[in-house]
Amino acid sequence: MKKNSHRGNTGILVLFLVFAVLLTSLFILEEWKKKGKPLKLPELPAPEQPVKIKEKLQEKFKGAGRIALIIDDVGWNPDIVGQVKRIQTPMTLAILPDSPFGLKIAKELSKKQGIDLILHIPLEPECTNTNTKLLQGCLTTRMDNEELKLKIDNYIDRFSPYIVGVNHHMGSKFTTNEEKMEVLLKEIKEKNLVYIDSLTSTRSVGYTMAEKMGIKTARRDVFIDNSSDYEQICKTLDEVANIAREKGTVIAIGHARTNTIKALEEKIPKLKEQGYQFVPISKVVR
Repeated sequence: MKKNSHRGNTGILVLFLVFAVLLTSLFILEEWKKKGKPLKLPELPAPEQPVKIKEKLQEKFKGAGRIALIIDDVGWNPDIVGQVKRIQTPMTLAILPDSPFGLKIAKELSKKQGIDLILHIPLEPECTNTNTKLLQGCLTTRMDNEELKLKIDNYIDRFSPYIVGVNHHMGSKFTTNEEKMEVLLKEIKEKNLVYIDSLTSTRSVGYTMAEKMGIKTARRDVFIDNSSDYEQICKTLDEVANIAREKGTVIAIGHARTNTIKALEEKIPKLKEQGYQFVPISKVVR
């Protein structure tokens, strides 16, 4: 009987304490109401605004770098016009002077905003095989200087209304010959064109000679399609982006091939989203 009495007393005490807490809480609430002080709830952080998110993205990708993309060997396939329009990004097309559609393409794209056209003059390579056979009209080191000058003038005069400069097709032998390069560069300077050293040889004298002669010039950093494999081209474009971030500007050369165009259509929008800026070559020469 004593144990049950003890439990009963404990229960009554608990009920009393609960009742006291409730009364106290009600009293406090009434006092707050009388004083006109609203209950202060903990402050929650304001939701982030879309503008701030955009600013943060811009800050994150600030200084991603510029990519000057050159597409070589243009002129054999007229479909390049539609492909360039579909990609819708600033770039440079290097047109082979004796190609069947070169002049037609130059006329169609010369007034397209953000597109630079340059002449892709074929120059003599170190050796010739099935991949480096001499094209019709290829300039060689065996030609005398007067013959070279006439051929260069003929090429440039045909395309002069449409082009801003010159680079070269092959040329691993020709570009190491100072005498012959001087003939080429003098004509480029006289026509007020820029010169891009495609750097098909590490011994090329083109860029350094052009600088000394006061020609606006630049040189290639990367070939994006040494391999024609689609996946490999995409990987190389990622490497191009890394160089652009490190150096500020990168000059990348690709070719008018199916997998190269396919890779550019896939990667360019993504690189733009990451903050990279694509520019024509006239924006990077100095």
